[in-house]
Amino acid sequence: MMTSASITLTPLERQHRRAVDDLLFHTDQVHTHLDWYEPIEWLSQHAVPVRLAWHGKRLAGLLAVSQPLNGASWVRIAALDNHGPADTIFPALWNDLLVELRTLKIETVSLLVMRPWIKSYLRELHFDFVEDVVTLERNGTHLPEPPTAPVRIRHLQPADLLRAARIDQAAFGPPWHMTFEEVRQASRIAEICTVAECSGQIVGYQISTLYHSAAHLARLAVDPAFQGQGIGSALLYDLLRRLIQRRLTTITVNTQASNLRSQRLYQRFGFQRNGYDLPVWCYTLPR
Repeated sequence: MMTSASITLTPLERQHRRAVDDLLFHTDQVHTHLDWYEPIEWLSQHAVPVRLAWHGKRLAGLLAVSQPLNGASWVRIAALDNHGPADTIFPALWNDLLVELRTLKIETVSLLVMRPWIKSYLRELHFDFVEDVVTLERNGTHLPEPPTAPVRIRHLQPADLLRAARIDQAAFGPPWHMTFEEVRQASRIAEICTVAECSGQIVGYQISTLYHSAAHLARLAVDPAFQGQGIGSALLYDLLRRLIQRRLTTITVNTQASNLRSQRLYQRFGFQRNGYDLPVWCYTLPR
């Protein structure tokens, strides 16, 4: 526990969960980047670095960072009470959490800015802008000619998850890759999960979700040893075919602005950027 003036900092304990739920529900200053989880669910199921800030007996702030994968973590939850001394609370949360992050040998902590309130704190805390995550969108029922890659597309099975996670971590560098638990959770709540097999070996996979009357391609990864052979095109074509059969004609996908290869694949299938870009900021811990 650390106390600074009227602010007390503590780790998260079970008896705090009601207060956390209330803070996240009532405040306007909340950041969640969890993809596959609800906040309380994620906090309950994962032993992650978390700090709470108390202003008297009221929970006034929360900051939670993911466990590192290859030295990289994300700020997954941040929240500040509407009536608390935010300019004091947010730096206090971050600076106290940094001590734990160093013991975990975390090298970078990234943050995807989805709401503008949090951006005002980042430069003060020595985060730097890295790049944008861009959104591409496709509408309509037209399909290009099917790819000729000699692969079999089938539904992802639980036994495939470990292989899918290994492909993901090989295909994407830090901080963009997913843990095994994240791949498993994504497959649980997704609408369409498929793998590409070549000579009986899984060489790629995709996970897609539904929202309202549209779909979102949440993940597409191909084993680097098989990239450039049409595997991604085969997965994407099969996904679009399945969606069109369900009369779902709008699909979105996110990728990094720097990932031009990925963008070219999507553009060949009729995706276009829709202007919904999100900045990524990153803090590099001193060695």
